[in-house]
Amino acid sequence: MVRINPTPSYYNDEQLVAYLLHIGLPSESVINDKPSLDNAETLIRHHITTIPFENTQMHYTASGFLDTDPQIVYTRIIGEKKGGSHCHGLHFLLLGMMLKLGYRWACSPIFSPPIEALTLQSLFRGYFAMARLNQLRGPPELVNLGPLDHQVLVIQIPGDENMYFVDIGYSVGVARPARLAVGHEFDGIAGKKYRFARACHPDSPLSGEEGEEWALMANMEFDWKPVGGPGWRTVMQFSTQPYFLKDLMNFNWMVNHDPKNGLHKGVFVQIYTRSAQGALVGQKNIWPWSRDVTLRTATGLEVVQGFTDEEGRIAALKDQFGIECPTDAIVCISSRPSAVKVAELGSAGFDALFSPVEQK
Repeated sequence: MVRINPTPSYYNDEQLVAYLLHIGLPSESVINDKPSLDNAETLIRHHITTIPFENTQMHYTASGFLDTDPQIVYTRIIGEKKGGSHCHGLHFLLLGMMLKLGYRWACSPIFSPPIEALTLQSLFRGYFAMARLNQLRGPPELVNLGPLDHQVLVIQIPGDENMYFVDIGYSVGVARPARLAVGHEFDGIAGKKYRFARACHPDSPLSGEEGEEWALMANMEFDWKPVGGPGWRTVMQFSTQPYFLKDLMNFNWMVNHDPKNGLHKGVFVQIYTRSAQGALVGQKNIWPWSRDVTLRTATGLEVVQGFTDEEGRIAALKDQFGIECPTDAIVCISSRPSAVKVAELGSAGFDALFSPVEQK
């Protein structure tokens, strides 16, 4: 059995309180319960329906640099309430707060009556891992893994020997912790279905167990735009090797400076939505080069808000995702390919990033 050791958080008690208030968990509902998968799902559900995945800083700022230092991410999202981040920043924030839970902020005045006992048992344990995305869409046999540039989490709950995969920074619709086990099938958001398998990288010099890593597979029968017939398509491959903040800051630098990375292709924003009862029901997106905000649910696709120029897109970012762009945003994006003025693809969306015959 693999056991993840407790790890101290880089966030403090006050930051945890502010974070929980920001995502709509101001009570002791997560803190006082025993560690459980339900607690993890509750925390993640509130996180992904409050904080967007977005890359606007890469397009609407002069530097074009999206900084994922955990304290800078905290300030942007929680302190200044200006938006979100991409997969690295979102996972830095989520895991840092998960590690802080239980270490203990129990003397916080938001409890009534105040809790004075100090608890040293963490509710969650986890670490960062890295993944390669499949850059091709089409029949299941089409696999062209990209570079190691997508960040995911591996978490564990004390008393539960299973390890769980978490990905809140990618559009595939995995919106809850998923137990890492070969053949384990689970539901995603908006009708999607997934399972885990073991597979070697197509270019790996190793074979057998020595070369295997985890593969997240999507059932194409339930894909939003099925391509190439039925079967299970590889979404990404990843190992459970831990990575550390210094590693990940370097990865983020490469993401920011690699023009082939998909985040440079356009403004990409996503937030999950939930029903009045709290259940996850869909994804709201602005796709690269699109001229509208769309909401995808199990029943189909709905246009929520359209735009025809940068003023309109900036307004949609604020209205639909709570993202604040800087005052010089239009000037900054005007000379970049991601500007609305050069958009021709309408709401082509995800398929604009992935092609059966071309790399992204």
